[in-house]
Amino acid sequence: MNKQYYEVVVEGSLDLMKGFVTGFIAGRGIEGGISFDRESHVEEESAVGHLLRLVGVRDNTFTVIVGSGLYDLLVAALKKHQPVIPLRILKVRKVLSAAFHCEFRTYSREVGAKLKEILSRISKGVDGKSGFEMHEHLDPEGKGIEMFTPLHDYELTGKGRISGSVKKVLDLYHRLGRFEVVELGELELEFGKTL
Repeated sequence: MNKQYYEVVVEGSLDLMKGFVTGFIAGRGIEGGISFDRESHVEEESAVGHLLRLVGVRDNTFTVIVGSGLYDLLVAALKKHQPVIPLRILKVRKVLSAAFHCEFRTYSREVGAKLKEILSRISKGVDGKSGFEMHEHLDPEGKGIEMFTPLHDYELTGKGRISGSVKKVLDLYHRLGRFEVVELGELELEFGKTL
């Protein structure tokens, strides 16, 4: 059974939220990670994985995706400390699934091998097979030709949409984002009811 995730829109200081959540998790002895840096792409996650991820910042509001267990604890803690900690939850919605568009082109065999490995391990709960295409082209005549010429001995291209369960799609999105040759579209979330 997939764990439930929520989109939580919070009004207040992002730095205050970072400190509050970090201290809260450490104080409770909760294992797992938090990611407040949209640019951080995690190479390998623990078995627990990320419990909370930042997905958007606008003015004095920010949006995080959080798993149900941590969500329940955080909401209770924020309500309890509302007078002291000026963070206010504006909106909460169930996240049913996630998706993104991805596109890349590389002439590096090393980068190509890593991308093929990541995409070949698309696990149950992630659909990349029907909406994503990858092509590898080998041309022995291009061997030894410089990088900025129209002919290359190796080329790997990929393009399409990847969708599925929230955690698995987020993990894949962050792993692919580590590569300079990969262009990621905005993360698209499908929502259930607003709480």
